[in-house]
Amino acid sequence: MIRLEVLNTAFKGKQFKFKEGLAIGSGTDCQIRAQHEGLRELHARFYSEDGKPMVEIGCDEAHLYVNGRDVVRSQIKHQDMLQIGPLKLRVVDDTMVSNPGMNLDKLLADYEQGRANEVYDFSKEDLFYLVTKEPALRQAISFSIPSRDRFIDQAQSFLSRMAKQSGMEEMKLEGFMTCTKELILNAHRHGHKYDESKTILVRYRDLGDSLQVVISDQGTGFDHRTVLEGIRAKDAAQAARERYQAGGFGGLGFKLITQMSDQLVYNDAGTEVTFSVNKKRPE
Repeated sequence: MIRLEVLNTAFKGKQFKFKEGLAIGSGTDCQIRAQHEGLRELHARFYSEDGKPMVEIGCDEAHLYVNGRDVVRSQIKHQDMLQIGPLKLRVVDDTMVSNPGMNLDKLLADYEQGRANEVYDFSKEDLFYLVTKEPALRQAISFSIPSRDRFIDQAQSFLSRMAKQSGMEEMKLEGFMTCTKELILNAHRHGHKYDESKTILVRYRDLGDSLQVVISDQGTGFDHRTVLEGIRAKDAAQAARERYQAGGFGGLGFKLITQMSDQLVYNDAGTEVTFSVNKKRPE
């Protein structure tokens, strides 16, 4: 049996059986119905095709997301994540859950991968509220930030709250937020050249003993190897002056990042950086 589990709203946890013709929308003929500006009268419907469970949009104006992809129609499988208007659903196949040969660790990993692939829009969704309603998001959440000062400041406040709730020591928290602030601002100022049409992607992960953040920008990248080697070889203030005069990254900020992060790795292009900070100081 295929079931659809509600992941948000006041009906979180409620499950609906998959059946031919099951419809979601704002219209009176829909079995799952809500009045919301994001829902069309017939937004999506479920059906079978060659014995496979399917979902499709109910009208041209509707948007349907399966595992983060905007689709017109799609087969649905165990652990797929659906978004229909404001409604978020998870597909549960009882035959997969009850199968004694199924590895539970794999199921959980698949679920977390689905969650990790979901990217929230920080400018449109209240992530402060969302992580309160869905505590699992405190372990892993990804979101995009418009490359604008207002949203960047708010996102930094959000990450600060997440770090404090993780149990990170105060001294390590200062280092974590320094790295977060400097690297997000680098993406905005240097990666995007203050282009507000671009977005910054942030992936936050609580790894238990440490916090990890991946920051990606839509810029052209930079020669991070030369910059970091120069920072390590020179006095921070001297490096900062030289980089400023050359119109590049600030040496002082990078000096702090290399000192306060426990891991710092760039992709080859220099458009994505991964850093982690341990929650506690070594004993």
